Amino acid sequence: MKNIGARALKSIPLVLLALITAGGASFAGGDLFDDDYFDCPARTRLRHGQIADLTVSRDSDDADEVNVSWTSTDPASWGLGSNTFNTFLVLLLDDEDGDPLSQSLSLGLNKTTFDGVKTAAEVTVEMAIVVGTSHGDYLISDILRQDINQNLGTPSFSGKWYQLLQTTPGTGYETPDADEAPGHQYTFEEVGGGSMYYIGYNENFANYRKGTANYVHKPATPRLRIGLAHDVNDDEQGRDNVDFESYIIRIVDSDGDVVTEGDDVPTSASDYGFGINSNTDTTRQTLNKLWIHDLADTSYPTFSNSGTLIRNANGSGFLYASNFVFNAGAHIDTGEILSNVRVKDGSQITPAMHQLPATVLTRMDDNEVAPPSISMMKVDTTGNGNQTLYRDAGQVFAHPPDEYRDFAVDTLTTDESHTITAWAVNEDGEVISPVATVKVHPTDNTVTLTATAGFEDYLNQTAIDTGTLVVTTFTVIK
Repeated sequence: MKNIGARALKSIPLVLLALITAGGASFAGGDLFDDDYFDCPARTRLRHGQIADLTVSRDSDDADEVNVSWTSTDPASWGLGSNTFNTFLVLLLDDEDGDPLSQSLSLGLNKTTFDGVKTAAEVTVEMAIVVGTSHGDYLISDILRQDINQNLGTPSFSGKWYQLLQTTPGTGYETPDADEAPGHQYTFEEVGGGSMYYIGYNENFANYRKGTANYVHKPATPRLRIGLAHDVNDDEQGRDNVDFESYIIRIVDSDGDVVTEGDDVPTSASDYGFGINSNTDTTRQTLNKLWIHDLADTSYPTFSNSGTLIRNANGSGFLYASNFVFNAGAHIDTGEILSNVRVKDGSQITPAMHQLPATVLTRMDDNEVAPPSISMMKVDTTGNGNQTLYRDAGQVFAHPPDEYRDFAVDTLTTDESHTITAWAVNEDGEVISPVATVKVHPTDNTVTLTATAGFEDYLNQTAIDTGTLVVTTFTVIK
């Protein structure tokens, strides 16, 4: 038989005959086989059922690989006679790039892998039994066909930071509504540079967790939370079209072993609820965000276009200014980028906003959280954390992730690197997106709370001044 993997497609289409087998099954012509093979002479036609249950799945470890499997009966029972040694299992894979991939395999095999398959595409695999003769290659079985649609983009473990705008510079008024409808967004712009990584503790992805201190947190049991944002090019209709079910998360330690709690576990859809619109709203209509909590009302930072933090020339904090223009005589570009993790990119380490023992964001005397080495995001409040206040211009926030998974707080071992991967699956468990990867190195420190170095956050607005917190510096290694 000819090497099917190296054959060029025939230039003249051949019409497949609709033959009826002895078992009564009609021949099912396939899209890919139509131009490649003659239908069989009646005397060599196999009965229905020698091969079945064609399964196609994306490989979660290698984005460009597709795994194909099937069931088959014993080839010795097929009655091929002298044709046995000229008969092959032929598979064709179409990944929408105009050049189908093909394989010819020995009888008796039940699986194979295609490499170099286009990602984020619909894949069609067809399979049949083919016999090679001196007159040509003939189909002697029905054609099995299976599709898998991977047209979702790559999910992300991080999102962007945003800052609220003030339409009328210098007025001090709250940011006006962009839309009067429930769930509206205030006008905002993206802060370049730093990212909000969805890796941390509890619902707000904070870098602190319970030591001996007694404080309120959500969920009721302290958890490590890992979140994922949908690809920006995906939409709800597109996810519905491919039956999106969840993301699958896998956590591997530095030895390459899968962490027990992170052994291919599914995510859940995020629901961070609604917050208040203004100082008079009691209906809580605005979608909640992850707000930086420990910035006082008058000390919101100003960022450059690239997202670096701007200070006054004397090093003091520079208050938020709309339509900001850098003046070398009056301002300092610190080069510090708003991020909730330390990012190690090659030999360069970007300071995180909760870097210990110092902090990156300028904090005034009336900052709301102590000790100042701890940063966090508030979720379901507005303004400076008081539920009677509205959000105002200059505040910084990130959108919550679209999906998340909670783990035990000790899932990530301190001072050890962990590789976290995630991919989307449909309702049948098939991989329908490329794989996202992030490498995280957590380092724990214990902070003792005192009357002069207490702890407050969006759930604990009365300072906690006894006990300890475990503060984790997360480093993302690129």
